[in-house]
Amino acid sequence: MKSSLRVALVLMSAAIFGAVIASCSSGDSDPEATSDNTLVQATARPTITPVPTATNTPRPAPTPEPTPTPTPTPTATPTPPPPDSHALEMVRLFTEMGIDFSTLFVSRVGHDQWPTEALGCPEPGTFYDVTEAPYQGTYYIISNGTIKWEYHVNEDDTVVARCSERTPSNAPLVNIAEEANLDSATKLTLMRRDFSTGNFEVRREITPEDTERVVAIFSQSSSISYAPPCKSVFRLDFETSSGTTEIEFICSENYEDFDIYWNDLHGTAPILGYIIGPYLTGDPLPIFPDNVQ
Repeated sequence: MKSSLRVALVLMSAAIFGAVIASCSSGDSDPEATSDNTLVQATARPTITPVPTATNTPRPAPTPEPTPTPTPTPTATPTPPPPDSHALEMVRLFTEMGIDFSTLFVSRVGHDQWPTEALGCPEPGTFYDVTEAPYQGTYYIISNGTIKWEYHVNEDDTVVARCSERTPSNAPLVNIAEEANLDSATKLTLMRRDFSTGNFEVRREITPEDTERVVAIFSQSSSISYAPPCKSVFRLDFETSSGTTEIEFICSENYEDFDIYWNDLHGTAPILGYIIGPYLTGDPLPIFPDNVQ
């Protein structure tokens, strides 16, 4: 039994000795070799940067030249033929003024429009209708190569204004409506003179529509001038914000003309006859002092 125990102890000792030897052999390995091996594994190979392939840079596309926009050719306005009245005016220039007929020709023709019935050629001191403004018509110029005569006609060529033959005036232009504040008129009364007493009496009150029309007539600037007052037959009384404004018209000495008087200034307004006439329908004709029966 002792022999068995001794064998076991010998075997155990041998095993322990073998383990120690193996441990020492493992611990005695070269540390530098291990370190070098580690460094070799840790040091990465240098990265080779590839040389970029040369790329052809495209040239900028040439900027196209702008295409010029064609300028439209204006359509020529056809020249209208001269109104028929031009032939009569040529004959008149020959018969009344002695102009050689063979030298006369129409140098210009065109359409136009004007603010009053005067067709752009008012007589000084005359007031015209403005109800249908603008007034359409035609103008034309007759020439003999040296002198020019201008004419304005209405649309149907029934009214001819001989512009070159209008009487010039040195009188200043006056706008009665502005001067007398007629635009503020709230009432317009037609008065008539009683020649037996010399006083004016009320005949009719003018409607607002006709009042507006009368004010528009006197809104024209015209060359009215001083003239001795006449024995007028009628009077228009405007009640305005500035007081009463009086315009007398039709002289007893010349009943056919529509003379007007305002602040000692004289003009003519034939258009008033068309406005005032209906308000006198049924009234007896006025009896003037020289005609008293």
